[in-house]
Amino acid sequence: MKKVTLLVPICALVLFSFSDKKNTKTYWYKSVNNAGYISVEKAETPSNQSILKTTINAFFGKEKLNFSLATTSDSHKLANASKIEFDGTIDSNINPIVYSGERVKSDKNGSFWSFTGDYKSDITNDEEVNQFLKPHHKSMIRMPKHTIPSFNVWAIVPELPFDKKEGTFRFHALDETKLYVKKNQTISYLGKVSEDINGTKETLHKFIHQGVKMKATHYWVNDNRELVKIVLDGEFEFVLSTKEEALGLRQ
Repeated sequence: MKKVTLLVPICALVLFSFSDKKNTKTYWYKSVNNAGYISVEKAETPSNQSILKTTINAFFGKEKLNFSLATTSDSHKLANASKIEFDGTIDSNINPIVYSGERVKSDKNGSFWSFTGDYKSDITNDEEVNQFLKPHHKSMIRMPKHTIPSFNVWAIVPELPFDKKEGTFRFHALDETKLYVKKNQTISYLGKVSEDINGTKETLHKFIHQGVKMKATHYWVNDNRELVKIVLDGEFEFVLSTKEEALGLRQ
């Protein structure tokens, strides 16, 4: 069985409860290329934190990603994460993985994170047994300042200014499937464009996401600050839809 050089994950991951959340909103995006979807749920807590839960269940080329990612951030801006939890499949050649990461220390240049985790097949439903299972992965990772989990960008882009000067956002992206930081990413505002969305022409605000050794990704946002279309890596297209359409429950 192929193993990933990971990452790091937890003995028995318990995804967090959203019982204290408020102002929750979930967006559903259906894949235009294949059957599949991505959902983004954002919640704000009474403690002024933001919790973003992203679920990916879609093909990217011949590879299917099927995982959920939950990020806790210190503010509603989603730019300062304090906890990351992952559960699912990142590669068809390996078993599902669960991992949890927590920020343990910060300085002016970045932050240090502790990650622990395990292959899901090794976790049981017996808590007495689980306490004796040692995690397969455990490590400490240093992330530079302004590092953001890559899929959190979907919630950040709609909040950027519709202005070519003020709408530029520079950051480092954390690849959640490999716990690898891709440095020097930039999202820039391109202006208003006419775009086809589900057969209807709409005037939307367009952004471009660029970085070293990566294909550009484009985002389209409406005046209500909803992300309505995304084209990842220049080929994988997702459009805003209903839950039923995204899950393939309605023709």
